This record gives sequence, structure tokens and C-alpha cells, in this order.
Amino acid sequence: MRASLFLLAALTSVAGGAHAQFGNPGFANPATPEIETGTPSADTANITDIVYLRQASIGSQAEVELGNLAAERAEASSVKDFANRMVDDHRRGADSLGDLARDKEAPLPRELDMDHNVVLGQLRQLSGAAFDIAYMRAQIVDHQKTAQLLSYEIGGGQSDAARRNAQESLPMVVEHLAMAKRIHAELTGAAP
Repeated sequence: MRASLFLLAALTSVAGGAHAQFGNPGFANPATPEIETGTPSADTANITDIVYLRQASIGSQAEVELGNLAAERAEASSVKDFANRMVDDHRRGADSLGDLARDKEAPLPRELDMDHNVVLGQLRQLSGAAFDIAYMRAQIVDHQKTAQLLSYEIGGGQSDAARRNAQESLPMVVEHLAMAKRIHAELTGAAP
């Protein structure tokens, strides 16, 4: 009899613990929208969305800073024109990302990351044709990375608004990449 009571008590405590786990699937925050069904609303940001907003924001800030530097230092008119376009397009993009991040309560960095600071520092040491070539090479690399980031968000983001932002930005980034490759090829005599 005593063994039966012990077994009953043990089963009750195990069942109670299991019930607590099943009552909160994945140990989700109870404030999560639509927690009753276990699925967040279509416009709740996931980690992919947060990474996208952060990295795209850093990239846009960098494009504005690099573009301003290139507008001052570039020798070739095609590089100056490209730089001015980068400032205009990415300033608009940064504004859009800022609004979206505020809506998603995702804090954005106020400063550039180490990679962009290194590029900015290297470019500040150059002038003339060397500057033009290095700036355009950096633009090719940055726009390739940005196209990957946008594809990552489109495929893995949860927020409809963040995915839509990435989808709308991708054609512009691909156009910038093609322009950068063409200008770099003109400057170096290499095939685009």
C-alpha cells in the first residue's frame, strides 16, 4: 500500500511537470501574439528579420558615408555620379529601415561595423585613380553581400513587412551591383 502511494505521488508530479511543459510550447513568452495556437502573427519579427534590419541599416549607413567620401575624392565623373546615387538611394533606404525597425522594436546600430570602418579608413588614405578603383571594388563586394542578405531575409524572414522591404530593395541592389561592375571594368580595362 505504501509503495502504491509513493508510485501515485511520483506519477502525479511527473504528469504535473509534463502538463506545465505542454501548456507553454517551446517555453514561449506568454506575450507572444497568438500563443494560444502556437504560431505568431504573420508580421512578428523573428531573428532573421532582426539580423536583416541590423545589417541592412549598417550597410545603408556605410553607403552614405562612403558615397560622401567618393563624391569629394573621386577623379572619374562616372565614380562621382555613382557615389551621389549611392548617397541618395541609401539615405532613402535607411529612412525606410528606421521606420520598419521602430515598428518591430528592433534597435539599430548608430555606428558602422568594423568591416566598413576598415574600408572607410583604407579609402581615406587614397586619392585619384587608385581611390576610384578601390571604391568601386568595395562597392562590388558590398552589393554582393547585400544581395545575399536580402535573399536570406526573403527566404527566412517571418515579418511580412521586413520581407516586403527586402523584396522591394533587391532590384535596386542588383542594379547598383551591375553599375559598380561596369564602372570598375571601365576603370581597370577588365571585363565586367
